[in-house]
Amino acid sequence: MPLIAMFMKAEMEGVDKLVFPEEDAWKVDIQQSGGTEIREGVTIDPTNEEDVPNSKGTANFLIKWDGAKAPSSISLVTPTRSTPLKDKEVKDKPLLQYSEAGTMQPVAIFDCRGAEPVKWYPIGLVVETSWGRFENVDLSDPDGWMECSETGDTAAISEVQFEFRVVK
Repeated sequence: MPLIAMFMKAEMEGVDKLVFPEEDAWKVDIQQSGGTEIREGVTIDPTNEEDVPNSKGTANFLIKWDGAKAPSSISLVTPTRSTPLKDKEVKDKPLLQYSEAGTMQPVAIFDCRGAEPVKWYPIGLVVETSWGRFENVDLSDPDGWMECSETGDTAAISEVQFEFRVVK
């Protein structure tokens, strides 16, 4: 059960935190584990449950690669007391949110079997500020994102970076 965490880093001004809605799908590019084949723009929906063939398990996303005997799967992981994460990089860290501007912080963990995410499309986020909440925010613009209040307060997010790392 290889676990792959997505870490994020961004510069934020006037933003309390970024929230990744628990029910929202993740748009990513995935690569066949140990292979070179890539599928772009696939959606991993944490509310979707697919039965894994020849298994008792389920997954949020299934894909059958050319020449593969069995499908590969990816699921979003929600740590619990019975299935805690032991890796110091993710242990006891809040997931599905980002609040420490300028630092690389884990935001999601995927259980990957035969496929792994290699690129994330930063869309559908929620930005929380002291003066408002903004939904369906798209951070894919290289110039970043900015909003202004009627009273002149500003919220800005820029220099969004991400990376995927294997964790335990």
